[in-house]
Amino acid sequence: MVSIRGNALLGSDLTFTEDMTIEIDDEGVIISIAKEKKTADYLLPSSYVIVPGFINAHIHLGDAFLKDQTYGSSLEEAVGPNGIKHSKLSTSGIEEKIGSIRNSLEMLIQNGFTSFADFREEGIRGIDLLRNELKQYPIRGIILGRQTEKNTFDEVSKNCDGLGIRDVFDINQEGYTTLSKLKTNNPSMLVGIHVSESEEVIAESISKFGKRDISIITENDVFDFVVHANYSKDEELKLLSQRDIDVVCCPISSLYFGLKFPPLELIQKYDILFSLGTDNVLSCNPDPFRLMAFTLYNARANCQNISPKEVLKSITVNAGLILKQKIGQLKIGYSGDLLAIDLESYNLKFSKDVYTAITLRADQSDICFQMYKGKVIKWKDQK
Repeated sequence: MVSIRGNALLGSDLTFTEDMTIEIDDEGVIISIAKEKKTADYLLPSSYVIVPGFINAHIHLGDAFLKDQTYGSSLEEAVGPNGIKHSKLSTSGIEEKIGSIRNSLEMLIQNGFTSFADFREEGIRGIDLLRNELKQYPIRGIILGRQTEKNTFDEVSKNCDGLGIRDVFDINQEGYTTLSKLKTNNPSMLVGIHVSESEEVIAESISKFGKRDISIITENDVFDFVVHANYSKDEELKLLSQRDIDVVCCPISSLYFGLKFPPLELIQKYDILFSLGTDNVLSCNPDPFRLMAFTLYNARANCQNISPKEVLKSITVNAGLILKQKIGQLKIGYSGDLLAIDLESYNLKFSKDVYTAITLRADQSDICFQMYKGKVIKWKDQK
């Protein structure tokens, strides 16, 4: 067992609470959170605040080897089936792919992420590649696989944590039937899909199916969450809310490709659980602080009202709920994944609101202590 004592953001509302002792058992699970003033293995300075480990709810971490090679390209040119990314994947060797994955994992950990959900390309081969690398890194990877010509939905689902489907053009009626059976047999299996990322995607959906993509996916009761929804309409968000389908938005990636900022205020209005992801590493580094600040600044620029606290919850509490894992909260029974941020650092000194300080001013240099499953992976005060 290990114990940490300090100020903390506790529970599902990230309530700031002073001088708490958190105990984590040998399995890496939080077993006690108490106000009792007792000796702890790690007594953190009073300027520190303990927060849940950050969760990147949507990433494609295999394309780091294409950093800055797609700037100025359209979405289709960069990541479409015949675009730059998939051309590179099809011609790259194993070692190059492993190097790309390792770089992404190292950035995720260094920047304070303790969990991520990867939409994994290349079927079972891609899943195995990431799983093998994860054994060497202190981070939780939730792998959402994708079917290929060689690997069916059924085969892929047996080798990972769920399915991350490219879009509505990548699934037919037989596929929906298969997904329905898989969900019936395993209700906890995660299924996500990209929707309404661009106007071109919506136009193609109308051309091929006579309706917009969100209308299609809400007719099939197999999806747990959608990714993007940049161009979703009011009535479509109502449908997602009625079907209990969550939304993961990727605002940095969207604006990188010249797309619309997601309608976060409307998503909240309809009580849809939302989270954030950094998406393709080729478009931006997996940096939670940049992601939070970018989201808040652009929400203001787009006349959307969203609070710093809600943005912080989106990469902690909400992400854990969307991904159906006991992560993202400092709460008994949840994984002992946490960070401590120094509120007296040069970046944060004089700030009077902990949520605004973390979301708008902090960066990875302000992380002074980091744990994954109760194991220390960063401790600046260590002698």
